[in-house]
Amino acid sequence: MKAQSTSPILAIFAALLLFAAGCNAPAKETPTQTTDVSTMTTENKQAIETEISGLVKEFFQQVEKLDIEKCMTYFENTPDFQAVNPDGTLGDYNALKKLNADGFSQMKTLSVVPKKEVIRVLTDSLVLYTYTMEQNATLKTGQKIKFEHVAGTMLFTKINGAWKATFYQESAAAPVAVK
Repeated sequence: MKAQSTSPILAIFAALLLFAAGCNAPAKETPTQTTDVSTMTTENKQAIETEISGLVKEFFQQVEKLDIEKCMTYFENTPDFQAVNPDGTLGDYNALKKLNADGFSQMKTLSVVPKKEVIRVLTDSLVLYTYTMEQNATLKTGQKIKFEHVAGTMLFTKINGAWKATFYQESAAAPVAVK
């Protein structure tokens, strides 16, 4: 019976890592010359992987601070942005922001425990980032929950010299109550 009373709250938390953001206005893209990964040097690929890894580390630090505005700056706010929520629904930038803001508002603390990340450089301006992690949250009610299995994918595009996620997908197993 206790699990049923927390189910709506837990469903919101399953979508916590769904962040999309960027600027308040869509970026104006400038034409760029794209280099295919097959013609890139190992050093160029490694430099991009290092950039993305650092960017994502910063992003998850903001997630732990429960700062929705800062979290949203890592994603591009355009009509083309798409997010796939853990429940299988599609969301745009504004819907995703609201979903996560609602979740954050119910939390006292959140910790992110990365397990694995895979960075696949597609071109010099397009990178696919995939991760697995665990999340631990303390709700404002004092209840503690754990998401043992969270996985996600972010598609990063280099826009005006900055990496922004233009697509986000997250999957998560149902959270478990922690005593």
